[in-house]
Amino acid sequence: MKNFYTASEAQKRLGMDKNSFYYLVRKGTLKGITPPGKKHSLYPKSEIDKFAASIKTLMDQYGRETSVFEKATTEDLQAEVDIDLSLYGNKGTTPLEARLARLNANSEGNFVLRNEGDIVGHVSFYPVESETLREAISGERHGIPIDKILPFEPGKPLDMLIFIISVKPGFPPDVSNYYGQRLIAGTVHKLRELGERGVEIENIYATSRTAAGIKLCRKLGMTEEPISGERGRYRYSLHIPTSYSILVQEYKQGLEEYKRSSTK
Repeated sequence: MKNFYTASEAQKRLGMDKNSFYYLVRKGTLKGITPPGKKHSLYPKSEIDKFAASIKTLMDQYGRETSVFEKATTEDLQAEVDIDLSLYGNKGTTPLEARLARLNANSEGNFVLRNEGDIVGHVSFYPVESETLREAISGERHGIPIDKILPFEPGKPLDMLIFIISVKPGFPPDVSNYYGQRLIAGTVHKLRELGERGVEIENIYATSRTAAGIKLCRKLGMTEEPISGERGRYRYSLHIPTSYSILVQEYKQGLEEYKRSSTK
């Protein structure tokens, strides 16, 4: 059984106590086998070693905490294109020229996540003229004309579309999840800043056909509807005044603070 660890050996390899180890076993993250005639499970060395390497990578990322969420520049846009091409292919990737036009129309809607200088993920969200947005999320229109992208300005209710959230492929799952969480946390923070400026966002929309995108939208508590004529693609929405999604709670607090301060 040289290719297997005992439970105690696996715990030592992972640097875990007994309770933490068996929690992962019960959860199904770690899977053992029980040889015929034996009472205790053994754990494949290849799987335990792989999981240990993943933990180390994740801890290194957390330990350095060098990821930074910030506005995208024109120089960042090609890296965004490269990430999306590797994830979605040509058909699912917005061309460089369109990204540049969006950034010029509204410099506050595109953000990148850097780790030690490298772009490891990005997110973009823009206010869009309401009728154009309705047509886009219903499948009646493909693409958003640049002149329909609006600035984040106080004074009137806005509808916002989340165009994309992407994490660069190739990282261990735990690291990818961490970067995804950092992108969401950065978005939450930016939405709060908009609220504190008095920018009134009434609805947030998104569409997705990927498993990761659908899972994220559901996790954020967005309402899901199928898009007619586009099998496997869904539209998602949040009506902010009535939503309890983690995506908008801080935004709502920031907007309330703005309203209270402006009435004094």
